[in-house]
Amino acid sequence: MRVAVFGASGYTGLELLRLLLRHPQFELAVVTSEQKAGEPVGDAYPQLRGRTDLRFTASADSTKLAREVDLAFTALPHAASAPTVAALRKAGVPTLDLSADFRLRDAAVYEQWYGGKHPAPGLLAGAVYGLPELHREALRKAELVACPGCYPTSAILPL
Repeated sequence: MRVAVFGASGYTGLELLRLLLRHPQFELAVVTSEQKAGEPVGDAYPQLRGRTDLRFTASADSTKLAREVDLAFTALPHAASAPTVAALRKAGVPTLDLSADFRLRDAAVYEQWYGGKHPAPGLLAGAVYGLPELHREALRKAELVACPGCYPTSAILPL
């Protein structure tokens, strides 16, 4: 399965690259970074040298990049992730979002906690909160997964 990581040069994106490069069912096809666009992944991160020949690309045209993959991960900051997710979903690409943009189903609650209008409120109802212990069956069919953060996970699982 060909995958993309949008925001691949941040901490979360880099850890995701390391995991995907070792996974036998995933072929890393697209990695984006606005700051490192054009730079080979192995030059930016020597620990990945020799594991991929990919170069970071800018994510300005998410729709075009979506044609190159079967699955996408977004590791972008909240509010910055939603427009990319919207473009990926419009192109029919199943997406796992690691930001907070789709964790809350209510746009008003999002606004209260994150201090701004949600950039893609039409996608909120279809997002599945990615905690298998709570939503295992829904995750099997999900086209948009809102990956939980570490703090909520550390509180929810013991409860």
